[in-house]
Amino acid sequence: MLPMPLTARPIVRFDFLPGRTVAGKYVIERKLGSGYEGEVYAIVEKNTGVRRAAKFYYPHRDPMGKSAIAYARKLDALRHCQILLQYHHQETATVQKNKVAVVVSELFEGEQLSEFLKKQPNGLSTFEALHVLYTLVRGIAPIHARGEYHGDIHDDNVMIRRQGIGFEVRLVDFFDLGRPNKAKIRKDVLNLVMVFHTIVGGRDKYADQPPEVKYIIRGLKDSLILARFQSAGDIQRHLEALTWSHPVVHATSNGRA
Repeated sequence: MLPMPLTARPIVRFDFLPGRTVAGKYVIERKLGSGYEGEVYAIVEKNTGVRRAAKFYYPHRDPMGKSAIAYARKLDALRHCQILLQYHHQETATVQKNKVAVVVSELFEGEQLSEFLKKQPNGLSTFEALHVLYTLVRGIAPIHARGEYHGDIHDDNVMIRRQGIGFEVRLVDFFDLGRPNKAKIRKDVLNLVMVFHTIVGGRDKYADQPPEVKYIIRGLKDSLILARFQSAGDIQRHLEALTWSHPVVHATSNGRA
């Protein structure tokens, strides 16, 4: 990939509008997520009508295209992990006279977790919230088992949809912080617990949570969380062996069971 020169005014946000054509052959459909390195959009191939996901890298974050290459290689190496979008190919687009690296992958037909939660007027039940967490950690556990990490887990990077009586989720972005290590895996764990905290209603609802929820969140104290969970696999095994202290599954809001 050719070097990507910076302009005097770096692009800090793309904010592509629906209908915009990029790279001469893709049409922007909608924004899927964003992170430190760039933004992810649903796109449509003009010639085929095939819908994909595309990550656009901020030029000042990835001036030589190395992060885009590392991201594509990581997606390919972890292609058997179903929680990840499957890699297709790379492109280079010109945006505001900047050369922008683009990684094209499969499109998951869901919505951002942050938007999904806004549409739940009564919140999710405790059982539903735990089920979402379980789906997340079961998907990330094989990544951690390989010694790899995600690096950017938050509710804007989690895509979700209801499927039958459960949920399907995908992670739409990676953040390459260099070589994997245990500290980065533990950071993933803390981010997973933070996402779970958001799912059950955040600080305002925490005091009303049942022990099954508080056992995992631990008041968001890093040391207490990591004393119990060192990887997504640890959370998965805990949930699979979970015993309930109450006969009724508590609700996360409005007293709904």
